[in-house]
Amino acid sequence: MRKLGLILLAAVALVLAHGAALAQRPDAIKIGATLAVTGPFAPEWGPKFQEFMQTWEKVVNEEGGVLVREFNARLPIRLIIYDDESRPDKSVELYEKLAAVDRVHVFLGPSTSPITMRATTVAEKLRIPMVAAEANDTALFARGFRWFAGVLELGYWWSEHYFDMVKASNARGPTRYRTVAIVSSDTPHTKDVGTGAVEYARKAGLNVVASELVPFRTADFSAVIAKLRPLDPDIVFLSLWPAEVTAFVKQARELGLKPRDLHSRFIGKPLLTAVGAELAEGITGETYTARKYLDARARKIFERIKVDPYDLPWSGIKYTAMEALLAVIERAGTLDRTKIMETMHDPELRIKAIFGTLRWHWNFRRDGTVLNGFGTQKPIVAQFQGGRLQVIWPEAIADASYRPTPRPY
Repeated sequence: MRKLGLILLAAVALVLAHGAALAQRPDAIKIGATLAVTGPFAPEWGPKFQEFMQTWEKVVNEEGGVLVREFNARLPIRLIIYDDESRPDKSVELYEKLAAVDRVHVFLGPSTSPITMRATTVAEKLRIPMVAAEANDTALFARGFRWFAGVLELGYWWSEHYFDMVKASNARGPTRYRTVAIVSSDTPHTKDVGTGAVEYARKAGLNVVASELVPFRTADFSAVIAKLRPLDPDIVFLSLWPAEVTAFVKQARELGLKPRDLHSRFIGKPLLTAVGAELAEGITGETYTARKYLDARARKIFERIKVDPYDLPWSGIKYTAMEALLAVIERAGTLDRTKIMETMHDPELRIKAIFGTLRWHWNFRRDGTVLNGFGTQKPIVAQFQGGRLQVIWPEAIADASYRPTPRPY
């Protein structure tokens, strides 16, 4: 009996010790992420984007960290970032390392939809909450996954603001655009954007005269341009990746394709650098960063790293995702992963973001498919004017008005 009593006491002590360990306050909230620091996606992310994220970590900690009610304390954050080399398989390997070796509490999503598609499988398998960032393929949210949510709207809706602007410009008189040709790269994200562009173009009163799908990483657009040139579309809408856009813009000049508006799925300093100021002049495209969006923390970060916000076109997404992750932890009041995810699934959850209100959609039905976890952040429209990027739509956050610009050749 005495031996049995000692065993029971030891078991109770072990349980109590385990409970105390669970409740023990950590030194920091560990957030794990991968980023395309190198590889084909690096022109849009790269080392400067990594510096942006690391400076965010420093500023958050300088401002007092994150309140976690479970510990009745504000905790610093520790952001652990690995270079996934723009490779989905590498990202999977690194998120598994973040969980097993670094023992992070939560995940922050990687760059691009293709990489996020794979990375989210780790979050789902290991039941670690992830807030995804630069990813909005419809397919991401149609898999029944419950352990991640993304801040962006679906890629299908990407071009809504752009075609709203075109419709307004036509109505007010500066333009008389009637036709559009759409060229999409054969990847899920760019196909989503291109398919949506067909619908929004028609809603704006435009005639879609061509919709071309090209293989991913196409370098020679001569055949496509030869098809488009006799159609003489007012708008050419490019739902392409960076290297593809660069190739198309240069070859359009060489082959004499002269749309009244050349529109790129993305726009920012990498494109300006790649094609030069003359060819970039007048090009319109999407970004997620507007000077009028930035809050005090974001402005402080850009001042520290000495970068124009418009030179990091996707920083508005990553900033929203990082801030949302902190907001969810504060709302949950704990680092318990299940409770954090329950907070993210709360249909009443509303998070103040730089663009407005972030919320997540759960059990959303679209065309017979149930979608889970997509957000409300929408791209905005910018244009190269005089060698500088200017936000031009929506008007409430615009730096300048849309400037119809014939191709400069």
